[in-house]
Amino acid sequence: STGNSLISASFDWGVIALSIWLIGAATFLFIRFRFYFEMRRELLEEARAVGESGDIRLVETPATGSPIAFGVRDKVIALPVGFMALTEKVERDLAIEHELSHHKSRDLVANFLIQPLFALHWFNPLAWYGWRAMRRDQEAACDARVIANRSGEDRAAYASIIANFAAGPDLAPKFSM
Repeated sequence: STGNSLISASFDWGVIALSIWLIGAATFLFIRFRFYFEMRRELLEEARAVGESGDIRLVETPATGSPIAFGVRDKVIALPVGFMALTEKVERDLAIEHELSHHKSRDLVANFLIQPLFALHWFNPLAWYGWRAMRRDQEAACDARVIANRSGEDRAAYASIIANFAAGPDLAPKFSM
């Protein structure tokens, strides 16, 4: 009987559980940020500058098949190669406006700042559901801002853009922060 109490006394299961949880959170953060910086490096590796909007750089890169906004301090919108030469100028400009909206509304800052909290809940399926819901809401809010004061023709063009990206191959990087 005294042998069993010595074994259970020598193992503090709370400390073990806390250690596993914190190691999981640190690993989660490491993986998330490593993946983000790899994505960023890949997007910028063969990128060619095509313009600016305030402090936001626009680049064309073969590393993406659709526009994507990224960066908190060095703000960038990566576009597919040839995107700026598209003949459908309204559609092109609406797609760029959507990505600019992510920067202007500070979605990327929010995504960056939420990562430590998300890491603490790495094991919780509700946290993953919440992350996906937040990202969907960010996309919907950008869509709403883009079409808010637009004509019916522009709204139809924007709907066409969304449908084309939804129907086409998913070539954009999977991670967004």
